[in-house]
Amino acid sequence: MPNATVVTVMNMKGGVGKSTVTAHLGGILARYRVESQSQKKVLLIDYDPQFNLSQTYIPATQYFALESANKTTLSIIQEPHKDLDPFQLQVPGNLTPPDPSALAHTIYSSKHGQLDIIPSTLDLMYVALGDTEKKLAPIEERFKKFITLCRSQYDIILIDCHPAGSIFTKTSLQNSDHVLIPVVSSRYAARGIGLMMKFIQAKSLGTNPKPHILFNSMPRNGIDKTESTIRLDKTLGPLCLPNTLKWYKVFEEPFEGHGFVWSSGKPYSTSAFTNLLSVSADFLRSIQPSVTP
Repeated sequence: MPNATVVTVMNMKGGVGKSTVTAHLGGILARYRVESQSQKKVLLIDYDPQFNLSQTYIPATQYFALESANKTTLSIIQEPHKDLDPFQLQVPGNLTPPDPSALAHTIYSSKHGQLDIIPSTLDLMYVALGDTEKKLAPIEERFKKFITLCRSQYDIILIDCHPAGSIFTKTSLQNSDHVLIPVVSSRYAARGIGLMMKFIQAKSLGTNPKPHILFNSMPRNGIDKTESTIRLDKTLGPLCLPNTLKWYKVFEEPFEGHGFVWSSGKPYSTSAFTNLLSVSADFLRSIQPSVTP
């Protein structure tokens, strides 16, 4: 029986490509043998009201059908409501979440691997707007129970998390074993990671998922100044994945389930695929220490 490793993908700084990273890591681990391991049964949870990850994989008509059927992450933390009040946080009366199979939408399935996604919805923002300490406990309990159910059904769970210190980040980190921090070239990159470390280590979270840094959209040749600075840092350096995800246009093209590097015939798609495989191998080794090169 699977006992999933849960990974939150986030950075307190926006615009780092967390949804792109989540989509590609989840997709390649479900479809291919990485590090001579079998294909994985992967669940993607879109826990960001902007729902970029959902749009990456799900066609619009299909997405709106799922949203109308309440098959979104909102149903993880509260019972469906016909009329959501953006200024009133709905407190779950029922602390038992639905089974993951009731919400998960299958993107890919084969004999050995599977990729499911639970899409997000803009309505999640209402939860953030009504965020009050007195009403958070039931939401936290429902989310924890839901992730526990997911662990028994999947190998890897990737949570694409809202990049702010909200109930979403709190519940996601509380229930994760690891947190993957995508970083792009920026003079403020180290500061963003510093904020993440403080947030992860905050006493209110109760748990401390292990952080890992992934440099994203890096130049294909040479070492970026941001990367060099962070790798030389005594605290942050050891957290960095060995390989970086390079900048390839093909990584930015997926939309509504099409255009992914593993099915693209566009220029440099083979090089991009090889790069993604290397990063995926690093990722597996970081979350499964027993896996060696």
